[in-house]
Amino acid sequence: AVRQDFYAKIFLMTLAAACAFPVEEKVREEYKADERRRHDQKINRTNTLAMVRDILIGVFVRKEIRQALEAFDQLVYRTREIIRPGRTVKRKPKTKRQYYMNYKRL
Repeated sequence: AVRQDFYAKIFLMTLAAACAFPVEEKVREEYKADERRRHDQKINRTNTLAMVRDILIGVFVRKEIRQALEAFDQLVYRTREIIRPGRTVKRKPKTKRQYYMNYKRL
């Protein structure tokens, strides 16, 4: 079962990358064409994975391949992110718990 889940995840990630590749190239070309943009952009991979799961229903069950892929391209294109180099935020360290919740006294 673990092996099957692993390969299913790898297949889904590969399918998402293959479906999003044309949109990613379009975003890169737009950045190169427009000199006024200061920061590069990329697609949101997490959102892309979630949307691939949704379009699979339209592709395999309903046989609406063209409509599902066009909707996917539009959604991936709209959910792109700006890459800001050198932008980091320090995280606050969490205090260590004295005991685990399983061993808490009543």
